[in-house]
Amino acid sequence: MLERRSLSANKARLFMQRRNWLLGLTLGSALLAGAAASASAASAPPELAAFLAERARIAAALTVPIAACVQRHDTGNPAFHGCIDWHSSVHGTWALTAYGWATGDTRYRALVDGLLAPALVAQERKNLAANPRFEMPYGRAWFLRLAIDHRRATGSELLTPMADDIARSIVARYSASPPDPEAIAYGSATWALINLYDYAELRGDRQTLAFVEAAVRAQYLADQPCPLQRVELDPGEFMAVCTNWAWLVSKVLPHDQFVAWLARFLPAELPLAPIAQPSSIHQVGLNFSRAWGLWNLYRATDSRRYLDLYLGHIDATYRRPELWKGEYDTVAHWVAQFGMLALVVSYYDMH
Repeated sequence: MLERRSLSANKARLFMQRRNWLLGLTLGSALLAGAAASASAASAPPELAAFLAERARIAAALTVPIAACVQRHDTGNPAFHGCIDWHSSVHGTWALTAYGWATGDTRYRALVDGLLAPALVAQERKNLAANPRFEMPYGRAWFLRLAIDHRRATGSELLTPMADDIARSIVARYSASPPDPEAIAYGSATWALINLYDYAELRGDRQTLAFVEAAVRAQYLADQPCPLQRVELDPGEFMAVCTNWAWLVSKVLPHDQFVAWLARFLPAELPLAPIAQPSSIHQVGLNFSRAWGLWNLYRATDSRRYLDLYLGHIDATYRRPELWKGEYDTVAHWVAQFGMLALVVSYYDMH
């Protein structure tokens, strides 16, 4: 997430301590330095320090199925032709891009550059313009995430024209039909608005930021607990609803208002424990997609509850590799990418 709030004094000290060893280190030396940095950060919860020391190693493991799938030719799309479908190929390309940016490991740079050759991107842009309903809103939201982190990683404006088109198309969609916070899976308005907001921040687009803020205030400020069972657990789907919903609201409300709202929306008695036994192939990704928002809720509130939930959700799926690098058709073409975002969100405010 593009950080919007000032860090507390303790967090600022942790930021500078970790930044000193993260910047300029190779992947291997970063892992070695992690333990020393964690030890010196006396105020950091030990579980967080241990996670930060292992984070790059976990990310490197996740890249293996991702790199394999983006190189396949499962579809006829110009750039995004692997990973079975367009949106999975987009978030596969994003995952390798963001991994390199976050860790400094350059092993996938040539692969990503080949996938995002300018002529191929230009053709993808034409294809989306000719098919306004294609990958709306899910895959388009992932492309905005790719554009954000590709620019962070390279400084290039290569993806900006297509991302600008996509941003306008998402605004048009939710201007015509207000976003439904309870929309699930590929129809998730929340996921679309999270990425639209972050992309608008990157572009300095105040009009789009205002659009998202107005939509959130009109549609998302529910004054009762999130209907977790009905919208997230019963459907057996992959996309977190409640934690993404709260993450989006955190971008808009002032801190004190957000903390008060969050206490009502995600009360302590809400059963947010990690999914131990997924009820469907899709639900395999739910722990990772919940983790995206949980990290941001921890950063917004300093609450140990959200840190513990974040670490628990990552561990619950990562420690079962058959859930992210198992059968290609069911899990290996997409789940590791979700895990990568679960890690990368923790890098965003440390660079």
